[in-house]
Formats: sequence, C-alpha cells, structure tokens
Amino acid sequence: MGKDFTNLEMFVLIFILIILGNLNYHIIGAGSFEKNDISHLLHFNSFDLEFNETNAYDHISTQLGFGFRVPGTSAHTNCSNWIISQMQSTTSLVSTHEFIIQKEGEPSYNCQNILGKINPDRENIVIFGAHWDSRNISEKALTNREKPIPGANDGGSGVGVLIELARVLSLYQSYLDSQIWFLFIDAEDQGYTQGMYGIQGWEYCEGSRVFIEEIDDFYDSSSESFECFILLDMVGGTNLEFIKESRSDDDLHESIFNEGRALGYIQSFPSEAKSMVIKDDHLAFMNIGMPVIDLIIDFIYGEWTYHHTLSDDLSNIDPESLKITGRTLESFIKTYYTTGTEQNWRDEFPKWLYISLFVGSGLLLVIVGIVLKKRIWAGNSILK
Repeated sequence: MGKDFTNLEMFVLIFILIILGNLNYHIIGAGSFEKNDISHLLHFNSFDLEFNETNAYDHISTQLGFGFRVPGTSAHTNCSNWIISQMQSTTSLVSTHEFIIQKEGEPSYNCQNILGKINPDRENIVIFGAHWDSRNISEKALTNREKPIPGANDGGSGVGVLIELARVLSLYQSYLDSQIWFLFIDAEDQGYTQGMYGIQGWEYCEGSRVFIEEIDDFYDSSSESFECFILLDMVGGTNLEFIKESRSDDDLHESIFNEGRALGYIQSFPSEAKSMVIKDDHLAFMNIGMPVIDLIIDFIYGEWTYHHTLSDDLSNIDPESLKITGRTLESFIKTYYTTGTEQNWRDEFPKWLYISLFVGSGLLLVIVGIVLKKRIWAGNSILK
C-alpha cells in the first residue's frame, strides 16, 4: 500500500475544506440572502411606525401656500422661517447656514441651509437631506416656460417628509444610538437645462457644495463621525418607483430598498432598480467620503412626467408615496440605529474579499492535492 498521510498533511487538508465550505456559504448563500431575501428583516419591522402621510401632505400644501420658494423672494423668506419653526418644535438643536451667491455681473442672493438635530450628544451622525428651494422657470413646459414651477414634488415632497420624520423620530430619540440630522438645502434647483438657467449663471446644487465647505462649523470631527447621507428628492409623486443612482453606496442602497420591500413596498423599491446617473445634492457629501444614497425617481423617462413643468402641483402628489418613503426611512432608522441592536447595514466583509479568499483557497487546495498525489506515487514506486 502507499505511504500514509502525515498528521500535518491531514490537518491542512481538513482546514482548507472547512474554509472553502464557510466561504461557499457566505458567497453563495449569504450573498443571495442579503440581496433577495428580506425575511431576516421582518421581525425588526415589528416597531409601531408612526409616520403620518397626511401630515407630510399638509406640509407640502403649506409650502405651496407661500408661493414660489425662489431665492430673493418673500415666499423664500417666509418658507425658511416656517421650516425653522418646525425644527424648533421637534428637534433638540437648530442651526442656520447663511451664504451668499453672486455670479459675475448678476445680483447677489441671500441663501440659507437649515439644520435640525436630534440627539446632538451622540457620536455617530445620520443625515437626512432635501432641497427646499423651488425652480424659477419651467423649461419643460410647452408654454409659459419662463414661469416658476409650483415645486410640490421637486422640493416640496422631500421637505414634507423630513418635517414629519423629524416629529416621529423625536418621539423615539431616547432609544436611538446616533444623532439624526435634518438638513434643508437651499439653492439646489436653479441650474442650466434646455438652454435656460433657473437664475442666471447658477449651477445646480450650489447650497450643498457650500455647506460641505463649511461642515466643520456644525460638528466636532475629533469626537463625531458620519454614518451616511440620505437624500430625498421627488418622493411624493404618483406611481412611486425609486431608481438606483449609480454613485449611491451599494450597501446603503440595498439596506434601504430591502427595508421597503420588507414593509410590502415591492413596486417602489424594485429588486432590480433602474440605474441612472443623477447630479444631485448627495454628490457633495460623497466627495468627502460619506456613504450616500439619492432616493429619487426616473424623472426623465418614468411615469411621473411633471418635472420642471407647471403641473408639479398638489394634484400630482400621492399621499401613499409619502407614506412609503417616510415609513421605510423610519423603519430603517429603528432597525439599524436603535440602542443595543446588532444590525449593521454595512457589509463589513466585502464580497471581493470572499471571492479572493475562495479562489486563493481553491488554488492552495490544488497545490496540496498535487503534493499529496506525488507522495502517493512516490510511495507506490518504492513498494514496486
């Protein structure tokens, strides 16, 4: 008979097989579980979800009641004061970020980002953001393109959801292990499209870029750190179906979409969402290394066809869409940021590392097999 395996060789072989089996589970089993199976979230969705879509809808109506929230107008000033008062009634700390935009040869405009904080004494920070200005023109309209848009969905819906979400999470704040920021971003929607500026010379997303330049004024980088930035943009229209903005963080996208599907919102959070490149406020936060997601629809080819038109009004807002968005985000926070939870939306062991170890272990197994085979042959040769 051939030469017996040494104890060391047998140990190495068994060890490699164990590693391969474990990696196979994580790559094939856990990977598909994470992406397609939402059953692991169901028991975390046993929270009482308090988000009220009627409140959110009323907040949109209030904004439209001020008029067109274009920088430099009284409606803009009145809406700013109202948002501040809403944050003062629900959050622990309210700050404003004042800045001026002036393009060459053009008037100067006073602008204002508004920030409300829950649990400002916590170390980790989750940011919800939405722009609150409305566009000064309606370049996609068939007529009257020079008129401002009402901005019920584009601007108003994100603000309405954030104000209601702040109310809901303030009731739960003692159970949360992180700060929650509600950031209302000005000067987002005045850029250049179809041959027209909203305000002459302006770019899109002016307010978020300025905020990031001065973000150190709003937190202590020595003791506080950012978890993620979640942007809401056009979340209240009819036939809500979110896309995957291509620069959004994969793990954050999957976790929020899984949360929505676990609540039954399958159509709004499709498992194979359309991927699109969107220039939006999340990019400024991504550029400083923050995981981000842009919760936004396909406003170019999708079913909601009122983007930058005069028909972006209350008649094209669906309270059910506000409920879907608000309750999904409320549930996301309660799932991952409740004190004592072991849930983590990040994949701390990336799939590329699983695959690398799997392939490397496979190669090692082949090498060990060849060595062992040669030893067996050598033993057989001696016997002959």
